[in-house]
Amino acid sequence: MIDLIVCLLLLLGISACVAEVYFVAAYARSGFGEYPPFFPSFGRMKKMCLNEAREILRRADKPSVVADLGCGSGSLLIPLAKEFPQHEFVGYDWDVVPYAIAALRARHLPNVRLYCADFTKADFKEADLVLIFGGKKLFAEWGGQFVRGLKNGAAVISEAFPITQLEAEKEIAAPSYGMPLKVYTYRIDKKTLAK
Repeated sequence: MIDLIVCLLLLLGISACVAEVYFVAAYARSGFGEYPPFFPSFGRMKKMCLNEAREILRRADKPSVVADLGCGSGSLLIPLAKEFPQHEFVGYDWDVVPYAIAALRARHLPNVRLYCADFTKADFKEADLVLIFGGKKLFAEWGGQFVRGLKNGAAVISEAFPITQLEAEKEIAAPSYGMPLKVYTYRIDKKTLAK
């Protein structure tokens, strides 16, 4: 019995080390935080993102397209897809590990399509709602192109980072585990953007 416990503890320790090496490597590949590494939505921030998305999807008068840019393991996309089967959900993540986790979790959801791809090169002009986990540098370099690629009236929920090219409708305080995080919501208005 003691041998089994020791083996399980050893296996747990090795798994923790492998996970830590993966997170460090993903952080390095992301330019040491300049671009978003895999970081699962959690705590109050996840709850606030889900609440805002649910409110938008409940009010939709027709089936909507929801794009989750940087969907990771699907912590936002999967619960929403289960709750709103009438809507179409598209997730993008550049990292194969979280993409594979999301694909496994979504395998029985016919309203979900996932892509292991760089979302900055994706076409999401049909999206009615965009969930995004970006970063300051990403939005500084790509934010204008992102905003121009959205259709008029699209809603955007940004997790943790403001989109400087847009004026937020709401900034929701979402402190999670001692971090002063926020959720930002936007509505695309092409008339205002053209000015």
